[in-house]
This record gives sequence, C-alpha cells and structure tokens, in this order.
Amino acid sequence: MRLKILYALIKYGDLSISNLSKKSKVKFYVLKRELDYLSEKGYIEILSGERNKIIRLNYTNQKILILKNLLEELEEL
Repeated sequence: MRLKILYALIKYGDLSISNLSKKSKVKFYVLKRELDYLSEKGYIEILSGERNKIIRLNYTNQKILILKNLLEELEEL
C-alpha cells in the first residue's frame, strides 16, 4: 500500500487526499492510516488547505530521492 501511495505522489505530484485515493487505488480509510505512518517517518508532508489537505513528498528525505530515481530508471527500461 505504501509503495502505491508513494508511486502516485512521484508520478502525479502534490495531491489532495481524495485524488491520492483515486490515483493510488487505495481505499480512503486505509489511505488515512498509511499517511499517518508515512508522515511520522518523514516521507511525506501533509499541508492543510482551506478545504482539504494536500499531500506532498518530502524531498529532503534521502530515501524519497532514492526511490524517485529508482522508479524513473525502471520506467525507462
């Protein structure tokens, strides 16, 4: 699940929770739990907007940069 979420954020950029649920094909209630975990680990940032929350990758985290580069390389194969 977490990899699907991270992949969607890498592919589509910053997303609202509802759009992230659609793009990653992860059910909303599961997504919220996984976002809490990813946020605690420092992989994502959750930004509060006027109407909804925006989820963004934390590119200061070295593991996120490695994952992004790996996925880009795999897509080129």
